[in-house]
Amino acid sequence: MMSESFFAAIRVVTPLMLLMAVGWFSRVRKWIDRPTMKEYDRLIFKVFMPVLLFKNIYDMDYSKGLAWKELIFVAVCLLVNFAFSMTFPRLLTKDGRKYSVLGQSTVRGNYILFGIAVCEALYGEGRTRMVVMLGVLVIPAINIFSAIILEAGRSKQANLLQLFLAIFKNPMIIGAIAGFIVKGLGIVIPAPIWSVIRSIANSTTTVSFISLGVGLDMAQALSDKRLLLWGVFLRMVVVPGVFMPLSVLAGFRGESLCAMMVVFAAPAAVASYPMAVAMGADGQLAGQIVCVTTVLSVLTIFLWTFGFHALGLM
Repeated sequence: MMSESFFAAIRVVTPLMLLMAVGWFSRVRKWIDRPTMKEYDRLIFKVFMPVLLFKNIYDMDYSKGLAWKELIFVAVCLLVNFAFSMTFPRLLTKDGRKYSVLGQSTVRGNYILFGIAVCEALYGEGRTRMVVMLGVLVIPAINIFSAIILEAGRSKQANLLQLFLAIFKNPMIIGAIAGFIVKGLGIVIPAPIWSVIRSIANSTTTVSFISLGVGLDMAQALSDKRLLLWGVFLRMVVVPGVFMPLSVLAGFRGESLCAMMVVFAAPAAVASYPMAVAMGADGQLAGQIVCVTTVLSVLTIFLWTFGFHALGLM
């Protein structure tokens, strides 16, 4: 049982680790540099991830209905985490540019990217129904919460109209809405177009994790140690340490628990950095938290997967 749990955990983290290693090695060998990769990051954010979300929503089997228990549980947990993220970081620093970054990283995990990769590693390709279903709630929620936190750190208030417009301009939200509309109307996508959609979607995880590897800079990550350590501790220890036991106590198992693990234990979202910069927050600190939590997640996702699998919960 222990060996089976060990190899299940290895199946999850090894591909992620190797893809990041490919990106890091490519940068070290000067086959690609960070400025070039940033252009690819824009493409990933605006095309790859929305197409991936569209494909999974269109592919999802709705005959089983919505997972209301999971959706309600996650909604409550996200609201609690948002309240915590709005208040606790202010006790660590009076600088709004910095406490807003800590708050954003606490509430905003790299859900879609890690969710698809982790669930497919555990349950097989296409077994992402629960991740996609929860993503319909999680993605807009964490984008809304992040915008409010960053805006509050910048101007002590949030313009709700601007936030509303920004949310519906988010490419991933557009991809999700498009998926539901096309599926709801019963539109059959022609085979040549579906082939392109599938090809782009299937490339998303590979390209995204290579990009993370290209962007890794551990030397820079040590330049603001105190707040960096707090950011990492909040995202990788406090949030999963509180909400994962609650998920187990609530009775979630298997794919549902796997989706919960990604909601609460994924590293800080890559999009945290450009959003922090765009909204006048401390972009350097945001980038450092993304870098360290991404590397650390290789270990933490392994430990959570190993533990749950060993206990027969996942």
